[in-house]
Amino acid sequence: MKLALFLMIIGILLLLLGGIPAVFEFMGMQGFHLDPTSTLFPSHWFLMIYGFFGALIGNEVLVALSVEWTGRTADNRLIILFIIFTLIGSISFIYNQQLGLVLILVSMSILLYYSKEYLGQSRIGLNPTTYNWLLFLSLMITVTIISVQISLGYTIPYLNLIFPVSMVFAVMARDISLVTGVKLIKGWEISLAFVLLILGMTFRLEFLMILAWILSFHASGIYKFKGRKYPIIHLFTAWLYLLVGSIFVFNYDIFIHSIAVGFLFNTVFGVDVVLMDLFINAFQKRVSVKSSYAPYILLNLGLLMRFIYDLGLSLPFFLLSAPLQGIGILLFFILTLKQVIK
Repeated sequence: MKLALFLMIIGILLLLLGGIPAVFEFMGMQGFHLDPTSTLFPSHWFLMIYGFFGALIGNEVLVALSVEWTGRTADNRLIILFIIFTLIGSISFIYNQQLGLVLILVSMSILLYYSKEYLGQSRIGLNPTTYNWLLFLSLMITVTIISVQISLGYTIPYLNLIFPVSMVFAVMARDISLVTGVKLIKGWEISLAFVLLILGMTFRLEFLMILAWILSFHASGIYKFKGRKYPIIHLFTAWLYLLVGSIFVFNYDIFIHSIAVGFLFNTVFGVDVVLMDLFINAFQKRVSVKSSYAPYILLNLGLLMRFIYDLGLSLPFFLLSAPLQGIGILLFFILTLKQVIK
């Protein structure tokens, strides 16, 4: 089995390990008190951010982007080390948070170390772009955030969302034009949005996050797309959730999940050019995936019900909120991989 595919499978397994406890926890808040995964819930956010998204981003940095930029993947020994530290670090966090942080710090440092490859010329002589520099900066900030938490002796969960969110902004600088069909975005605009969003999320400052949203939405060109409807609908929805998270910074659950679920997962579902890079390098062949709107409907219906509940309205069928989100996410990967693995 190729390492890229193995890393992808590890990421999906960690997604399940981190996501299932969250489903039971939210159902418990609504009166459904049967929770066989209660001991895992405190580690839910860590498994999702550094387990699932860590594996997804690691695949992009060490495999997909590496092939495009350097003509080869990272050394297999480096990929194996990243897999080991990501997997063991994610599991260790369940039992010992400090140990989990230290091990994940190593896995993120591996990505940071390898990202120096993107600060030199590409194999065909291209100079680093905004994407290359933002990717490197995102990993530097991530390593800093983890290091600060280790030195403090406790975690600040929402700060860790900066890792996948900043990486999305970096990816947007390279791939968004492939989705929207409009001309390349201005590097300074997305770079400024990148900085403002990180500052806004760090200090939970509404006006900085809204300003970052305005800049990123304009830079993305989503509003004047010329491409396929499926990815645009996902990306438009993702940026709506980012705006919701920016406005509702005072409501912790809405702030966290509008970004962690609404923004990040809609982006993952929508930017299929990134997923195709991963699949091509995992299977050594070009693949074509027929998109389905079912995961989109389930994910966003469940998330909308959650937010209505957060704002004070409780209805019996809202008990389906968390399961719908979980099923929507899982269904996306099942339908995608089913078409790819034949």
